[in-house]
Amino acid sequence: MEVARRKRSLCSSRRRRSAAVGRKVRELRRLVPGAAVMPTDRLLVRTADYIAQLRARVELLRALSELCEGHGRGDSPS
Repeated sequence: MEVARRKRSLCSSRRRRSAAVGRKVRELRRLVPGAAVMPTDRLLVRTADYIAQLRARVELLRALSELCEGHGRGDSPS
């Protein structure tokens, strides 16, 4: 009886975990451009690439912002 209860609990935990992973994969497909129909393994690689691209854009925008702020005060960029 106890073994059956543990088995049911384990299956229930796996189903919840699987459902949570499925929701997260659907969310990634929605957020990552061009990822709507690709296999999950490629989706994860594409997501990592997309995050790297976004980080590079943020760095570029920060640098441009600092450059523009310097010009606005009459400072010359170094």
